[in-house]
Amino acid sequence: MARGRELTGIEGLIVNEEMTGAVLACDFCLHRCAPGPGGVGRCGVRRNESGRLRTTLYGEIQACAVDPIEKKPLFHFYPGSATFSLALGGCNFACPFCQNGAIAFSSRLGPPRVRWSPGEAVEVWRRSGTPTISFTYTEPGVWQDYLLDVASLARKEGARIVMVTNGYLTPEALDRLIPLVDAFNLDLKGGRAFYEDRCRAPGGFRGVLAALKLIAPVRHLEVTTLVIQGVHTADELEELFSCLVSAGVSVWHLSRFFPAGAMSDRAPTGEAFLGTLLDRFCQRTASRGGIPFVYGGNCRNLEYQRTWCPCCGTLCIDRASSVADYTSRGGCPSCGARLYGVF
Repeated sequence: MARGRELTGIEGLIVNEEMTGAVLACDFCLHRCAPGPGGVGRCGVRRNESGRLRTTLYGEIQACAVDPIEKKPLFHFYPGSATFSLALGGCNFACPFCQNGAIAFSSRLGPPRVRWSPGEAVEVWRRSGTPTISFTYTEPGVWQDYLLDVASLARKEGARIVMVTNGYLTPEALDRLIPLVDAFNLDLKGGRAFYEDRCRAPGGFRGVLAALKLIAPVRHLEVTTLVIQGVHTADELEELFSCLVSAGVSVWHLSRFFPAGAMSDRAPTGEAFLGTLLDRFCQRTASRGGIPFVYGGNCRNLEYQRTWCPCCGTLCIDRASSVADYTSRGGCPSCGARLYGVF
């Protein structure tokens, strides 16, 4: 597959500046970059070449693996199954704590592991024997043309599509993605200042919440927040909780921070600190409504990774060592109440 594939139709906006005099703007993410001739967007992978926007690494696979679906993390979408994961390079954020900076930041990208056309990617997925393809590890929003091409072929073969994203997506991008993506895990990284200062993503908080509200009613959605002790404040996390409740989110993963990237000298988020947060939000849900399923990630206390029926309190899914799903296709084994998710 040649580099610099030209985008057409739903895959992106093409404007010939020489003919129209119009500004060439990308509608993949909320940066809405308008690179001049030869220039690239903030993601480093969308380039203006002779008046046309191109994704310069189309089909260049930086990482691929077969993972547990819980690693995405998705706890309520085919629990206990494996997923075929793949990533191209690139990201539109500049998070200093990124654990995948070697493939997420365009300035650090090495040669791809392999080059796959969409058809070749689908064939590799088929051989994996997994029910899903997950676009993950980096930010699929900046190479969504490749995602859409693979997804449109794979769905015809029975695949279910997962997108792990920061959610910094334009309404136009969501219009393209939602019909072809079956499950989203979306990061809600922090409050307004966090997006401005840490992610270098102006308007990120408002934009990601808008994406959540569009996705939640129509597609499976789980939200992840990486909690950095000493950076995230109690008021900030309370605000996130309230926003997720308002958006109708049913699953929230609060994950412990571990040193990485430019924040390698910061101490990990404490188990007790995260546990206090989890207990607070779980108790609030039980007492007066809220987010039905709140989980702890990167923590040793497996209690925070179990799924309990919100109606009767019965253990429905245990993740102590392997995943044990006691539900009847998502129905509580005791009272029969339907859990949120796809089982």
